[in-house]
Amino acid sequence: MAEKGAAKKPRPPSDLAAAGRAVWSAVVGTHELDPHEAALLHLAARQADDVALLEALIADGLMVPGSTGQMKLTPAVSEARQGRLAVGRLLAQLALPAEEGEVPMTEASKRAKHASDVRWAGQRAADERRRQIHLHRAGGADGAA
Repeated sequence: MAEKGAAKKPRPPSDLAAAGRAVWSAVVGTHELDPHEAALLHLAARQADDVALLEALIADGLMVPGSTGQMKLTPAVSEARQGRLAVGRLLAQLALPAEEGEVPMTEASKRAKHASDVRWAGQRAADERRRQIHLHRAGGADGAA
């Protein structure tokens, strides 16, 4: 993915509603996408449209009658929550840099970096303990602990 350049921005796909067009425009306005990334963005934008429809249903009321007439939470609430998570995951797969010059990281890269940081922090702590033991032993032999 290249940063915004002289290339013409692709128009939002025709099957997107307002929420999806907003997601599309926000990303395409600041980043140049390859075809794979554009396909992921299209999926995220369509999911944003679905979430907007679910939120409109929720605005009509949180409770609906159940099969025996009891009032229960509308299934649109959990579907909207799942939809929001899906939008976030799809956008995360784009690995867009947060700031100019920043190298984008996928979720897998973030997990690997964290594992590496933890592993090397442990190694540095072990090295420091060995150094302290060595200094203590060296100081103890000279009588200056």
